[in-house]
Amino acid sequence: MARTKGQQAGSVLGGATGTPAVSVSRVTRRFSDLVAVDELSFEVRPGEIFGLLGPNGAGKTTTIHLITGLLRRDGGEVQVLGSDPETDARRVRQQIGYVPQETNVYLDLSAVDNLWHHAALYCQELSGVARRMDDLLHLVDLWDRRKDPVGAFSGGMKRRLALARALLHDPELILFDEPTLGVDVQARHVLWEHVRSQQAEGKTFIISTNDMAEADALCERVLIIDHGRAIALNCPEALKADLGRDIVTLRTSPTVQDPARLFGGLGVQAISRTEPDQLRLEVRDAESIVGALLARVTADHRLESVRIARPTLDDVFLHYTGRALRE
Repeated sequence: MARTKGQQAGSVLGGATGTPAVSVSRVTRRFSDLVAVDELSFEVRPGEIFGLLGPNGAGKTTTIHLITGLLRRDGGEVQVLGSDPETDARRVRQQIGYVPQETNVYLDLSAVDNLWHHAALYCQELSGVARRMDDLLHLVDLWDRRKDPVGAFSGGMKRRLALARALLHDPELILFDEPTLGVDVQARHVLWEHVRSQQAEGKTFIISTNDMAEADALCERVLIIDHGRAIALNCPEALKADLGRDIVTLRTSPTVQDPARLFGGLGVQAISRTEPDQLRLEVRDAESIVGALLARVTADHRLESVRIARPTLDDVFLHYTGRALRE
């Protein structure tokens, strides 16, 4: 039975019970002088939707390539459904489906022909492929366009075709790298529903994404990595609760020029300016200090709006990885 979203994890390096679907233990991968993955360890439970989060260049795609066997590791161990993707590559590739960041479908072929091409490479038996193909095309809502060249498809349709292709050989584990990159809002939610429906049938998913809303909506647990190392792992709600901060957003007229001085001594943990006239404050207990905050603001400024909220997964992500832009 699939686990419900929000079930708490154990430690950063595991916490799963039973035999994991994926086990990554002290894995390292270098590219010349760059350490892309640095003694990374985590486990993914069977039937789980597991999120892999991190800034650009954090090592997410490299980690996925190590799990799929597309890259060889420089150290550590990887087990995928009980097999090593390096020494038992054929078995692993028959058991996993992979939807890469770049949707590498054949644009000049129809949706059906794309699936037949995949079947010839990965399906051990072709006798039941046509029926499964029909089922998947209905599942991803491409049945009416099955004979059209894929080059005429929208980005969302291509991503749905890529998901159907990844599911064609009935894998136990599906890895998704940036699943909704370039996909509109409607297609994003349709894709999420397809992922959930497959989880209900016992599939395990690893989803690498920079979309915090996507991770919050889909994933039972998320691992945040940076510079190739694990820095936080838990269910989204627990990560937000562990941050231990409320977010106060203030819009004023005129702009507060020196907020650090204005709010000094009130226990504000962090201050950022999200817009020229808007401040974002991180505080331990907003209710206990909001009166003092507002009193200081309104002494010399007009308060246009104030909002107090729980932290989001974006706040958690920025807390662990910082606010500087990445290449």
